[in-house]
Parts: sequence; C-alpha cells; structure tokens
Amino acid sequence: MNVYKTIPLKKALYIWTIAGLTLALLMIFPSECRTGAENGVFLCIQVLIPSLFPFMVLSDFIVKSGITSTIPAYIERITQFIFALPKESLAVMLLSLTGGYPVGAKTIASMYKNKRINTTEAMRMSLFCIASGPGFLVTFVGCSMLKDKTTGYILLLSQIISFFILGFLSKYFIKDKKESITTENTCEPQSISEALVNSVGDAIKSCAYMCALVILFGAVCEIYIECTKTYPNLIWVTSLLEITNGVKFLSQEYSPVIISAMCGFSGLCVHFQIFSLLRDIKIPKLKFYIYRILQGILNGTLTYIFMLIFPRKESVFSTVGKVTPDLNKGITGCVFLIICCVIFLISIKDTKHHTNKSL
Repeated sequence: MNVYKTIPLKKALYIWTIAGLTLALLMIFPSECRTGAENGVFLCIQVLIPSLFPFMVLSDFIVKSGITSTIPAYIERITQFIFALPKESLAVMLLSLTGGYPVGAKTIASMYKNKRINTTEAMRMSLFCIASGPGFLVTFVGCSMLKDKTTGYILLLSQIISFFILGFLSKYFIKDKKESITTENTCEPQSISEALVNSVGDAIKSCAYMCALVILFGAVCEIYIECTKTYPNLIWVTSLLEITNGVKFLSQEYSPVIISAMCGFSGLCVHFQIFSLLRDIKIPKLKFYIYRILQGILNGTLTYIFMLIFPRKESVFSTVGKVTPDLNKGITGCVFLIICCVIFLISIKDTKHHTNKSL
C-alpha cells in the first residue's frame, strides 16, 4: 500500500491556490488554452525536436563513450585556471553554445550520473552553461524575426562573451568543497553501439519532458495574451514565460537590445526544463536566478555596444519605437515574475525542511 507523506500547510495553500486559479482560467479561456497548446505542439515538432534532439543524443554519446577522458591534460590547466573546472567541462561549454538552452543541462546531468564531475562542479556549470544556439539566435531571431542576419550574429557574439564572463565568476559564487565523488572516471565507458542506443533512449525522455513544458507554457502564454490584450505594452512578459513565442512578439515592437536581454534570461519554461534535467543536483535557486538576471543585463549591454560599433540601416529596425513601454505596466509584469519565482523558491525550501524533519 502506498503511504503519502503529509505536506506542510503553507505549501498546501500555495498548491490549492494555483490549482484553483488554473482551473478557473481553463474554464474561462478554453479556446485560448487549446490554441496555445496546439502552438506548443507545432513548435516542438517543427523547431525544438529537429534542432535539439540530435544535440541531446550527441551530448549523451560523448559522455557514455568516455571520449572526454582523451581531452589533453593542458586543457585541464586552462579550465581550472579560468573556471575552476575539469577538462570535461570543455565539452559541456561547447555543446551549450552550439546546441541550445537545455543541451548544456543535459550534458551536465549525463556527466554527473557517469561520475565524470562532482556535485560542486555540476552546480557551478548549471549557473552559466545555459545559452541559445546559433540556429536560434542567427537563423530564427536574426533572419526570420528581425530580417537581418548581421543582427543575429551580434546577438550570438554578445551571448558568447557574457557566457565566458559568467563562467569565470562562477568559481566565486560556488566555492570548492571536499567531496567523495571525484572527476575520475568511476564508470566504465560503453561500447559505441551501446552508448549510441542508450543515448537515443535518454534523449527521447529528455525531449518528452521538454516538449511537455513547452506545450504547457504555450497554453499559459495564450491565456496571458488574452487577459492583457487591452494592455499591448505588457506583451513583453511572454518572453519571461516562454522565450520562443516571446521573441516573436518582441521582434514586432522592441529593439534587438531588449531581445538579447530576454534571451539571456531565457524564460521560466527553459528554467523548468533545466530543473527537470538536473533534478539529481541541488541547484542553488537564488544564485541561479541571480545569474539569469546578470546574463540578461550583460547580453543587452553588449548588444547595445556592438550595435553602436556596427550600426544597421534604419529600415531593419523600423518597427523599433512603435510602443514605448509604460513603467507602471512594466512593473506589473515584473511583479508577476517575482511572485512566480518566490512561490517556487518557498516551495523548494518547504520541501527540504519537511524532508529533513521526516529524516
């Protein structure tokens, strides 16, 4: 017989409140919910799975096959000096920058599971190994949304620079601890065929989690748009929820500087994907969100500087300035985001407290 533990009253109130509000919104906006979910399904089929699935298989294969152990020893001296990380972190960084948001987290999870990195190293990389791939920034945002490939490359360059700056700072955010798990390869490398098959299976599971969250947030975004349709200046909040759909709206009214900043923050949907992939690692949530805000600020600042150095034709950004954000309305969006983050952080704290108490 299954025995369910009693959850704390405070957490129960949060859950009941959120569940009640969600049920009410589903009943009030059924068509919008369906439309948003359908958009999420199309986004997964047409964009996310084709672009991310191969990278997820590759990231798992690199770890399971054990080829990271062949990285030259001098790389270790470089990564330890700059990031206080082992040489295996080089693979995580490269896959993060080329594969897209959840690929870095997937690689970290695989390395941690296969004893290639310890807990401190995994936590440190989880703070900054979060980035959009070139396919998203250059092809989707630059070419498709902004109609300018050069701007896409500016967004990509801004992200790469901020990525390494935050990577350098991560060694000061999370200090080294003595742990029983070392960076030595305690798990035997798998054969090529076994590693490939297992990597495909793990990638399918990860994509399923990812797509489920994208569909859910697609419905949430559509309901939010319907609720705030009389306040068009609040459309930017969608990028705080789900970045892909958010960029579509931002590209119509806002400058590439704002888009770059939002891509640095990456959105709650991406954050939950990362938490799902790294559920075996206790990510410091407060530091995680500090890093997301810092990356957004760095991305936006660097993009602004590069666009002063490489000015574009006015026609490219002719849509910029159509809407001037109202500070009071923007505050509403910020409060909405802060409430979501606070509820999540408190729920994590309550869960840890209850777990320790039960032990």
